[in-house]
Amino acid sequence: MFYKKGKQKIGGSVKWFPREKVLSQYPATTKDLAAEIARMSTASPGDVQLVLACLPKVMAQFMNESRPVHIDGLGSFYFKLSCAGRGVDSPDEVDRSQVKAVRVQFLPERQGRGKFTRRPLTEKVTLTEWGKLQDNEG
Repeated sequence: MFYKKGKQKIGGSVKWFPREKVLSQYPATTKDLAAEIARMSTASPGDVQLVLACLPKVMAQFMNESRPVHIDGLGSFYFKLSCAGRGVDSPDEVDRSQVKAVRVQFLPERQGRGKFTRRPLTEKVTLTEWGKLQDNEG
């Protein structure tokens, strides 16, 4: 994962932090995912691509029933309502017109408890400053 240097004003002073660098011009496509999953399994790229194409519809179906969707090793997805400051004074006034948007919330999977908790999705991330070569590549 690449990072870049970014600044943020905190209180009265400016501080510098590493910020993620997203290469949005090179997204991993469904076809890329299917090819890699097929390479790691006995399924064909076409079969994997078909399953991945069905996934959003199936997830939406379960989530529309107010059921979160948990994918082992990845995490959980569920709908979250955004009301954007449209609160009312009493429970009797609450209705669907207050909802500005329905969003998808994602929580990465955690495994273990206490000091043994780990997040498989993020545990092997390697950080490299954007625009710099790694020491062993130099």
